[in-house]
Amino acid sequence: MAEIYDCVKALKNLLNVQYEFLLGHKGNLVVIQLQFHKLHFYHIMGFQYIKDVRQLNGKSEIVFDKLYNHEIKEEIILASKQYSKISSRIKYLCFLEKILDDNKTVFKYNKENNSFSLIQADFLLKNELEEKNIFVFLSKDSGNTYFCRSFFPETHTDYSKGQTNWSLLSKKKIFKREKTETLLFVKESNSIKSYKK
Repeated sequence: MAEIYDCVKALKNLLNVQYEFLLGHKGNLVVIQLQFHKLHFYHIMGFQYIKDVRQLNGKSEIVFDKLYNHEIKEEIILASKQYSKISSRIKYLCFLEKILDDNKTVFKYNKENNSFSLIQADFLLKNELEEKNIFVFLSKDSGNTYFCRSFFPETHTDYSKGQTNWSLLSKKKIFKREKTETLLFVKESNSIKSYKK
């Protein structure tokens, strides 16, 4: 079993990737440039819930590198009394890139509609994987740049309920090192022309 290491490796690959979403709603356009940083991986993996593994204490970037280099043994994390709190997200996290490649369902996230949750996010992506709803929360960093705030599969609550659905008009995937890009999705050009920035 290599659950933790597989997730870290998958997130490492995403450090080289940027997604650009063009969204529309009621005549308005929004561009989302989604990037990944070591700084945010800690929360994506849910390590804030693991209180009994001292090796996870410290700066997110340093913990990330230690896990990637196998300097922190994943067996220690798997043996945590709190591991059950994050096991479901770990199961699906290595598929995050595939989820983002395939995703076409985007909601403008309004925390007030989910008052039970402490998640602060601007947009919510919803996917189905292995007959399970997967939620990816995006928050604005600066300008049009966004980062992944949180990620987890649905348990008892559908976080998209009551949220406003925005139309995905186009999506491309940019590989930063190679300076190449792939168009993943584009809606009919006539549909896009009906929106304005």
